[in-house]
Amino acid sequence: MATTNGPARLTVTGIGALDETTVAFERGVTVLTAGDAADRTSLVRSLATALGSDEHSLDRDADIGDSRVELVVGGDRYTRTFAGEDDRLVASGDPFLDDSTGADRFAFLLGSNEARRAVADERDLRKLVMHSVDTDAVYEELADRRAERAELDDRIGALAALESERRELRDRRDELDAAIERLEAELADRQATLAGIESAAVGADTDAEVAPGPDANGSDTEARQDRRRELTAALDDIEFELEAERESLDALDAEIDDIESKLDSYTDDPTAELDDLTDELAGSRARKRQLDADITDVQRTLQFNEQFLTSETSPVAAASEGESDDESDGESDDGDRVVCWTCGTSVPEASIESTLDQLRTLRDDRREERAELAGRIERLQERRSELEGLRERRRDLETRREERRRERADRRARVEDLEARRDDIESDIADLKRDAESTETGDRAALLDAHREVNRVEFELERRREERDAVVDELEALEAELDRRADLEARQDEIDDRIDELRDRIERLERATVSGFNDRIADVLDALEHDRLARVWVERRSDGDARGDGRPTSRFVLHIERRTDDGKIYEDVIDHLTESERELVGLVFALAGHSVHEVYDDVPFLVFDSLGAIDADHTRTLIDYARTAADYLVVALPDTDAPTLSESYRRVRVSD
Repeated sequence: MATTNGPARLTVTGIGALDETTVAFERGVTVLTAGDAADRTSLVRSLATALGSDEHSLDRDADIGDSRVELVVGGDRYTRTFAGEDDRLVASGDPFLDDSTGADRFAFLLGSNEARRAVADERDLRKLVMHSVDTDAVYEELADRRAERAELDDRIGALAALESERRELRDRRDELDAAIERLEAELADRQATLAGIESAAVGADTDAEVAPGPDANGSDTEARQDRRRELTAALDDIEFELEAERESLDALDAEIDDIESKLDSYTDDPTAELDDLTDELAGSRARKRQLDADITDVQRTLQFNEQFLTSETSPVAAASEGESDDESDGESDDGDRVVCWTCGTSVPEASIESTLDQLRTLRDDRREERAELAGRIERLQERRSELEGLRERRRDLETRREERRRERADRRARVEDLEARRDDIESDIADLKRDAESTETGDRAALLDAHREVNRVEFELERRREERDAVVDELEALEAELDRRADLEARQDEIDDRIDELRDRIERLERATVSGFNDRIADVLDALEHDRLARVWVERRSDGDARGDGRPTSRFVLHIERRTDDGKIYEDVIDHLTESERELVGLVFALAGHSVHEVYDDVPFLVFDSLGAIDADHTRTLIDYARTAADYLVVALPDTDAPTLSESYRRVRVSD
C-alpha cells in the first residue's frame, strides 16, 4: 500500500452553505459530523473532486462566485475550481488523480457510488469486477482472428470452385497426349514413304547417266537435265513449304476465329462487378455480425425476464397472490397489477407480457433477417467465384489470340518470300522445257504428295504439342494455386487454436478475478458477523459463444444466502433484503473491489457517506474493518450516529 506521511488539509470555498471551511485529516479514521446532511455531503463531494472525481459534481445552490476546493496532501497542493453547467457545478483544474475511475468505483463510497448502486439494482457486475484487468488487447486480437478466419473461409471456398476446372484441364492434357502419340506414329510412316520415293528417283537418275546417249550434243543435254533436276528439286521444296505454310495459315485463321468466337460469348470484363461483390460481401458480413449481437442481447433479456416471471421469489408471483386475496373481497376493478422489477412502478401484469411479446417479435425479425443475409452471402460468394474463373479464362484466350496473330503475320511474310522464289525458278524451268521434256512428271507428283503429307503431319504435330504445352502451363499454375489450400487450412487450424487460447485466457482472468472478489467479500462478512447474511458471492455465467464484436457474453451475477432464526440457509434476491442489508451488501462489494483492484495504491483516501440506512452496530464493525484499508478513512455521519463509533477515531464537525 502506498503511504502518505503527515496530515492532509481540505479547504472548501463557496460550495453550498460552506463559505470558507477547512478540515484537517490525520492518518487513520476521521469522522465528519454536522447537523445538516447537505453540509456533510458537500464536504465529502468536495474531497472526492479535489482527488480527481468528476462523478460527484456539486449541486448549484447559488451564484458560483469564487467556488473552489484545495487539498494539501504529502506536501503537494491540488486545486480545482468550478463553473456552472445547467444546475451543476463542474470542476476543472489540477486534481490528485489523472484518472479517477477506480477511486469513483471503489474509494469514494457515497450514496451515488456505482458499485453500491449496481448491487442494489441487480446489474451485471462484470465491468466492476474486471475493472483493473486489461482484457481489451485480448478482445481486439480475438475479433481480428475471427475476421481472418471468415476471410480464409471465403478464399478456401473460392479454391474449391477451381477443382472442376483442374479436372477439365487434366482430361484435355490426356487427350492431347493420345493425339500426339498417334501423329508421331503417322509421321514415321509418311517419312518412310518419302524416303522410298526419293531412293527410287536417285536410282533412276543413276541408270540414265550410265547409258550412252545417241545425241552428239549429249553433254549439253545432260547439263540441261542436271540443271532442270536441280531447279525442279528446288521448286518442289518451295512448293512443299508453300503448301505447308498455307495450311498453317488456314489452321491459324480457324483457331483465331474460334478464340474470338469464345471471347464474344463472354460478357465484358467482370473486374468492376467483382469489386462491387467484394464490398457487398463485406457489408453483409458486418450486418450479420451486428444481427448476431442483437439476437444474443435480446435472447439474454428474454431468458432473464421469463425465468424471473416464473420464479417462486418473483414479485409477479407474490403480487398475484396478494391481489387474489383482494379480488376475493371484491375490491379489485382494474386487473392484476404488479411492481415492475426494473423501474419499481406498479403496472398491469399484461403490460409486462406485452413487452416480452414485443421482444420476441424483435428477436424473430432479427433471426429472419440473419437467415436471409446468410443466403445472400452464400449466393454472393458463388457469384464471385464464377466471375473470377470467367476473368481468368478470358485473359488466357486473349493471350492465345495475340500469340496466334503474331505467328500468322510471320507465316504470311514467309509465304510471300517463297512465292517470289517460286516465280523465279518457274521462269528458269520454262526456258529448259523448250529443249526437252521430262518423263519424271509422275514421279515428281508422287514425291510432291509425299512431301506434302509429311509436312502436314509435322505441322499438326507441332500444333498439338504447342497446345499441350499451354494446357500443362495452365494446369501447373492452377495446381500451384490449389496447393495453397493446404496452407490456408493449416492457417485455419492455427487461428482456431489461437481463438481457443484467447478465450481460455479471458476465462482464466475472469475466474481468477471473481475468486479474488469472493475471498475478499467473505473476509468482510466474517468481520461483520451478520446474523442474517450467511454468504455473498459473485458467479461468472457464460451465455455461450462470443458476440459479433468478439467479446464474450459472460455475466457476473451476485448471489446472496440468508440465515433464518433457526439457522437454516437459503438463497434470496436483493429485493427481499431490508434496506439496511442492501446498503451493507453494496458496501461489502465495494470494499472487496478496493482490495482486489488495489485502489489504495492510487489514492490514499477511503470515503464513506450515506450510511444512515445501516444499523449502528454494523456501521461500527464495517468502519473498524476498513480503518486499515487506506491512509485516510473519512466517514460522514450525523451527530446522533457518530458516538456509536470508537472513541479513538478523530471527530471533526463541519461548519460554515
